[in-house]
Amino acid sequence: MIYSSTTKLYITHIKYMNGCNKMDIIFVDAENIGLKELEKLETSIIDKVFVFSKSNCIKLVCEKKLYLFLSDYPCGSNQADFYIIAYLSRVLSSLNHTELTSINFKLITNDESLISAFEFQCSQLGGISKIIKTNEKIKTDVNTVVQLTPVPAPKSVPKIKPVPVPKPKSVSKPKSVVEEKIISHLKSPETLNPEFRKKLGISQQDFSRATGELIRQNKIKRSKGSKKKWVTR
Repeated sequence: MIYSSTTKLYITHIKYMNGCNKMDIIFVDAENIGLKELEKLETSIIDKVFVFSKSNCIKLVCEKKLYLFLSDYPCGSNQADFYIIAYLSRVLSSLNHTELTSINFKLITNDESLISAFEFQCSQLGGISKIIKTNEKIKTDVNTVVQLTPVPAPKSVPKIKPVPVPKPKSVSKPKSVVEEKIISHLKSPETLNPEFRKKLGISQQDFSRATGELIRQNKIKRSKGSKKKWVTR
């Protein structure tokens, strides 16, 4: 993948600013959150903001707020997601350990698959990931409780004893087929790279989601012999 001179300049500037203050590198999935949420975004002067979209309206907002507008990826489903992860890898690999620990890598999106891939990529290369969902306000509104005036019951209604209802037996959910397949091949240390994924015959999206879930559940861990390799616990 070819990166523009503007991208290289941003990465150089990140390395320079990192010596001054703790900063945020923000990846905005504008195709997912839309124009209004982008306009609400508040950042500091030292933060770096990468906005992924093909919209001219979003491009104008980026020019006004001095954000880096990125649109040089193919049209189609999930193409922006793939480019965000590739761009994240580019930035992460250009920084050393000290720089990585003093930077927050933030992702603004509501796409769960992209979130899983983003967190996984940061964990692989030592970055600190933080996720911001713009739909959390909607969830709060849905959970609002409305108090209604109670209606008094008729005096002649007899009291009825409640009949105990037996609790259904809990049924454990079956493990993901993809997760089981990955775990079965991690009895010995392996690198979670494209070659390993192709060996298992798993799509990139399913592989990123499953490995991210296994890491969160502490079902796999880094190998003692090599930090780039993973093994089952």
